[in-house]
Amino acid sequence: MRISRSYIERKRGELLLLASCLAGPPDAIDLDAPDVAVERKFRLASLLKAEQLLKSWSVTETARPPARWRRVGDYRFSFGYQRADLEIQGPPIYRAAPQAREQSIIYAASGMSAIAALLMASLQLRETIDVLAPSDCYSETRELMRSFGRRIRTVSSGQEQRAELEEAAVRFLWLDSSTHSSFQSCVAQIGPGVDFVAFDTTCFWRGSNKITHAIDRALQIGIPVVLVRSHAKLDNLGIEYGRLGSIVVLSPERSRRTRRSLSTLALVSKLRDAVRLMGAAPVLAHLPPFESHVDYRVYSAARTASIIRNTRRLVRTLKARLPSVQLSTFQHGLYFTIAACHGISVDEVRRAIGAMAQDLARRGLPFKHAGSFGFDFTAAEWCADAVCGDNLIRVCGGDLPLDVSDEIGQAVASWCLSHHLAARSRYNNNVSTNQRAAA
Repeated sequence: MRISRSYIERKRGELLLLASCLAGPPDAIDLDAPDVAVERKFRLASLLKAEQLLKSWSVTETARPPARWRRVGDYRFSFGYQRADLEIQGPPIYRAAPQAREQSIIYAASGMSAIAALLMASLQLRETIDVLAPSDCYSETRELMRSFGRRIRTVSSGQEQRAELEEAAVRFLWLDSSTHSSFQSCVAQIGPGVDFVAFDTTCFWRGSNKITHAIDRALQIGIPVVLVRSHAKLDNLGIEYGRLGSIVVLSPERSRRTRRSLSTLALVSKLRDAVRLMGAAPVLAHLPPFESHVDYRVYSAARTASIIRNTRRLVRTLKARLPSVQLSTFQHGLYFTIAACHGISVDEVRRAIGAMAQDLARRGLPFKHAGSFGFDFTAAEWCADAVCGDNLIRVCGGDLPLDVSDEIGQAVASWCLSHHLAARSRYNNNVSTNQRAAA
């Protein structure tokens, strides 16, 4: 198995970045295989977490250090009673938005708690909300919206359905980076009929042009933007250092006022209240100290590009080996899904994925049964189709050398063939995912 020198040097750089956050000098970092890089990175992450906890174990609500502000990397925080008045100042999350008059950042315990806080805060300002959202937006986001009953009305974001919206309700256009559907067609919906743009950016790197384009389009028209994000996936160098979410509110220079408009100042105030009242403040031990490193964004962007490239290669390999299998790709390029055979249960799918992960691991391949993405290994887990609820196998590409990723693709294809795990496609294999959705 050939491992490129550029890959080894990049992994060594990531390890040195993490080690630089430790108080003591790191051990010598010698790498010769991807699994060694994964093991050493998680070990360094554990040492870093332990060191951060040892530094602050004696700090409580009643035994605080004399300095008002404390620091973890580029994060500064202050609190009296942490859940009630925690204040965090962090580094910029996205590229600068010159058309924004004001920017407010609120941190939460996770991406989903950030979304919950946004919906709860909005409902403090309006009795009802209409949300124009893709039909295949993140399943838990849609489930959360439905849990509010009639107060949040979700409508698929097609132009022909806007007549169904209530004239009195504030209108959110919900952009979701996790969807199958074309992101550009969703951005094209930003227009006079929208009062707020809410954008879950989790599946795009923070410097993505797609994020910048959506922000610019909305602010040019005078529409405020709210960006929500889980930082546990693409922002943690593949180690899931901690759970952290954020809400960024951008106010345009010239707001387009209508009788449905919300005040961004009022929304920010209600967002802070929502995070406090739901107990959704972030855990301070989860603030990543390594974001302050000068190379953090360079390595993170390179990792994301590598994951997307490897995911595309996995898709090509599986399509060639399993031409009749129902396989779906996503516009973010971080993972894809394989339809499981009809009639098998969720538990059976999960057991099969676990067995496949064990078999591939015995062959020395960095493949794990894991329920997230953005790792240095390839990961697989069960998930449900966002539209019809069918059982799927989600495969997430890893930041790996090309030859290793290609070998994993061949191994996954062979395993699916020998264990009859994947369902045959009900469509012509030459028809793209977006064409199927349009049909």
